[in-house]
Amino acid sequence: MIVVGLNFAHDAGVSVVDNGRTVAVLQRERFTRTKRSALLTAEFVEFALKSAGIEWRDVDTVAVSTSQSWPFIFLEPSEFRVAVDLASAERFGFSGNMLDAVREGERWIRAMDHNARARVPGFFHPGGAYTEYLTETVLGLNLESSVFANVDWPYQAAWWRGAVERSDLVAWSRQVPKLRSVRQGYMPATATLRGVSKPALLVPHHLAHAANAFYQSDLERAAIYTIDNGEGSSRSRGYLGGIYAYGDGERLIPVGPTYASHGHLYQRVGERLRLGHSSAAGKLMGLAPYGQPRFFDRALIGSAFELFGSDYALGDKRERGAVMRPLEAIVGRRSPGLYDDPSAPTRHSVPGEMGADNLGSLDVDLAATAQALFEENMLGELRGFADGLQAAGLTAETICLGGGGALNCPSNSRLWREGPFRSVFVPPCCDDSGLPLGAALAVSHDVLGIPRQSQAAGRSEGAYLGLAYDEAAVARAIDAVGASVVVERCADPARAAAEDLSADRIVGWFEGRSEVGPRALGHRSILADPRGSGTWRRVNHVKRREYWRPFAPAVLEEKAGAWFEGAPGVSPFMLFTARVKGDHLPAITHVDGSARIQTVDASSGGFRKVIEAFDELTGVPVVLNTSFNGPGEPIVETPQEAIAFLLSSEIDAVYLEGVRISRREATDA
Repeated sequence: MIVVGLNFAHDAGVSVVDNGRTVAVLQRERFTRTKRSALLTAEFVEFALKSAGIEWRDVDTVAVSTSQSWPFIFLEPSEFRVAVDLASAERFGFSGNMLDAVREGERWIRAMDHNARARVPGFFHPGGAYTEYLTETVLGLNLESSVFANVDWPYQAAWWRGAVERSDLVAWSRQVPKLRSVRQGYMPATATLRGVSKPALLVPHHLAHAANAFYQSDLERAAIYTIDNGEGSSRSRGYLGGIYAYGDGERLIPVGPTYASHGHLYQRVGERLRLGHSSAAGKLMGLAPYGQPRFFDRALIGSAFELFGSDYALGDKRERGAVMRPLEAIVGRRSPGLYDDPSAPTRHSVPGEMGADNLGSLDVDLAATAQALFEENMLGELRGFADGLQAAGLTAETICLGGGGALNCPSNSRLWREGPFRSVFVPPCCDDSGLPLGAALAVSHDVLGIPRQSQAAGRSEGAYLGLAYDEAAVARAIDAVGASVVVERCADPARAAAEDLSADRIVGWFEGRSEVGPRALGHRSILADPRGSGTWRRVNHVKRREYWRPFAPAVLEEKAGAWFEGAPGVSPFMLFTARVKGDHLPAITHVDGSARIQTVDASSGGFRKVIEAFDELTGVPVVLNTSFNGPGEPIVETPQEAIAFLLSSEIDAVYLEGVRISRREATDA
């Protein structure tokens, strides 16, 4: 049974799952070269299927993730589109009350279509926040045929529309045995590619996040929590902030909504600090350690119902920045007593360097406050959920995290240290890049009942789900640049790369299948020696990004404990923050002594051999690892892109499937 997963919004992509086995996940950004690229085309879907060794005719079922804010947009609806189709409901087992709920959901979607179409011109106007995700223009489309409403939960349990209190989580958790007999939120549909239709299901956005987290954990049972930074801007059955869920074997059971607002606040603070839109949350996480949470207040802890009232919580947000107003009021009251000049640079500010204007006194404290609020809200919600599960007699030693908020490494580590669960699992593509896979796994297991297969949880190989390139592809890429490069075929590429690193060179490492998710995990990475005090600034200069942004250490898994503490001993996906022991690794040690750790096992391939060789040469089983990309770009995908980066940057060499390539200097001619 082949299930294909699709995500049409930003971080668009395609996944292929065959009888529970993940075959491939392709992120469209890697091929359009537009970071977090949105929308799908018939050509890209066909390319993704061909890369996975199948064609559209081989597909049995299609799983389509919904999105909170984006409508479904089809660039060429005559070639490729998805449509709600109640005629396929019985195929997926909808009957009785569930069929009635699906019919209600279909009526709601139709009622929202007009609103979705009316929003498109303003949503994607030139220079707007969302146009950065587009490769193709959507203005000028026939809206009637190209757009329909993207409703996250078109039907819901009755208790999903009320205020969330900790006591509710006990009552909700006790409903889990009854909820095993229903499958919540799925909508029957049809996906049509070049005139050939396939049965499909729309999968609620946060249910896809939950499925991605749970099924990739390989656990038989687990609690699940999702959080992202999206929002709903009109009263609908849309954005809920995230969900609590429970995984049991093949079943995935949504327990209830979180109505969390701290992910959304985090995003808006990042934008307020001029950190961009798509990059705001990631940069904010790196900026926060430079400040102190001087504006933290317990009054900012709670669900959207508690903080803003029911209208806001249910989606009726009068303005884009409404979530900021309570925090801004506290800043206004406290800041006069804290700063003579709120914009005065901190001691870490370096005038003239890229990003120096981000290190104003108030700005770094605002970043630290947003981080503290995110952590405290998350901990509070999960303590309540753990209490609810325990009271209901449900076993859950592990919490699985999904959604873009699960990229917040300090929060994940604090939850691991202080939270109510024995362990924490976060998949490598926990953000929206994992929605195609989550949707496909949800339909495969939760709906169709296909037995689960190992997803390589806790091993490096679990992230390598993209494409690989053979020797011929590497040769073509080298031939295309001719005499501008020097090519060396190394007997031991890992040893050669380690020697480069120990000589203070910066190298690109490219091998095997590309990683899924936003982190480079050794198959499309830039590497450097972590021991040099000047390396941090130098690598940021090479990547042309803010000088204050930190870098991650990649460490041999079995030696991690000797160099780091305060994080899980196994962290292959760079999703936890550890404390660095000693002062021997300044290039990967953030200003607060932390580092976003990646543990490396044998399944990572040649990348591990590089670290092993570097350890033999230096006695340090750690290298600096950062994504192989320039500013505002996706991670490189192809050999051609890796060589192009070499020729346009100050990186010293690139290793392409074991072949060392460097620039030919004028003296070499």
